[in-house]
Amino acid sequence: MAETPAAHDNPSRLGRFIQNYSGFLSSFVIGVAGLVATSIWQFRQAQNAERQQLSEQAIARTKADNDWRIARAEILGKNLSVLSQQGPQTADQRFGVLLSLSRGNILDPELAVSYALELGRDNPTYMRVVLAGTANKNYTQLEQAFALTCMQRFGVEKRAEVCKDDKLADRSEAIAQLMADEMDASIASGEVKKGPLGLLRDERALQAHPTKMAWLFETYLQNLYERRQWNDIARFEEFSPGARLVAALVLATARTGEMVTSGEEDMLKKFHAERRHWLAGYMFGRTCDPECRGKLMQAMLSSYGEAQGDYDEVFKRLLTAPRNETGTALAHLHARLLWCQVDADDLAEFRDRVLVPTVTAACADPKFDAGLLEDLAAMVALVPEPSPASTEDVSAAKDAAAWKQMTAALEKRGDRFHKAFSNRLARARHDRANPPAMMKKQNFCTAQTVDGTEASELKP
Repeated sequence: MAETPAAHDNPSRLGRFIQNYSGFLSSFVIGVAGLVATSIWQFRQAQNAERQQLSEQAIARTKADNDWRIARAEILGKNLSVLSQQGPQTADQRFGVLLSLSRGNILDPELAVSYALELGRDNPTYMRVVLAGTANKNYTQLEQAFALTCMQRFGVEKRAEVCKDDKLADRSEAIAQLMADEMDASIASGEVKKGPLGLLRDERALQAHPTKMAWLFETYLQNLYERRQWNDIARFEEFSPGARLVAALVLATARTGEMVTSGEEDMLKKFHAERRHWLAGYMFGRTCDPECRGKLMQAMLSSYGEAQGDYDEVFKRLLTAPRNETGTALAHLHARLLWCQVDADDLAEFRDRVLVPTVTAACADPKFDAGLLEDLAAMVALVPEPSPASTEDVSAAKDAAAWKQMTAALEKRGDRFHKAFSNRLARARHDRANPPAMMKKQNFCTAQTVDGTEASELKP
């Protein structure tokens, strides 16, 4: 009987294939492995080449940046001697160099603004051109360089040492014009917060310098008012409480004097009344402390005549409020009146429309605080008495009669109050004629006027 072959003696087809083609399979496996290894090596070589290329590019960029810094430093070094010059005779040369350096981004923006502001002392127009072409300006730097004149600070011009910044009036006006241009550009680009309006974001910082900030934006707001662009004014006011405060200070005196229709006149009266009401509420609100009230009082007093009565109720409330709320403001008011730091016409209106009626009404009120009334009596002694009126001048006669009624009311209220008036009157005359050393620079009572004439001492 024949034997059946074993299973291992009868391999499968795959087994026979491996047995018959073992050499081919070995070569195939080795070839695939080599191909895989070659592909990995090539991939890694490509990565290394890419890294090396990136490294070389980075080195090239760094070298180019360094070369540009060196070249920029050399260019700047050669021109620093020109930029450091002063005087009108060098303004043209400095302007050309500064304009070229700023447009070529050779100067840091802060440094470019510094040189431009220095150039503005001699030629404000050149300064404005350079600043307009300087990108990424720091508007705080411009705000700090904006200097108020005595007319803007006090509403009167005198040749006193405290008015030394008057010589920078043209430069400050150019800065205000630049701010107006930049406001329009920032609104058009949709980047309002990056423009000058960003200065009004911090309410506390603005309260420290309300007069300066109002004059800084006065050109822009006055232009909007004259063109009756109410939507733009509303957009400005809505930016922040600080912006609304600046708008209220500016627009309360923004009367252009042109002839208007009766309908427009009613609309303008409402426009001013709304801002007057808001300003009064803000001044006595919780966010405005006594120092803030003092600063706002000074700003309103300097433009009292231009406000055409818009500030009367605010001042009356200020004079009769408790001392803990208005002590600082009354101290500032006392100093302004004592050293004649108010325009003569504005002072007469302030006397007749605010001081005299307030003191007269306080005397008639038996419940009015005696200490505050004594302060008011001393305050009114700092203003000149109305001149004797002729029979033709009805208004002057009315003011003189009101003054006599006030003094009679003080006498009737008690010797204490009339004595406070008389003593302060005599003391004011002495202080104005012989001011303390620290106040001589701020005494406008005997300072020369801008035309060089000697101012006579005010004798209330």
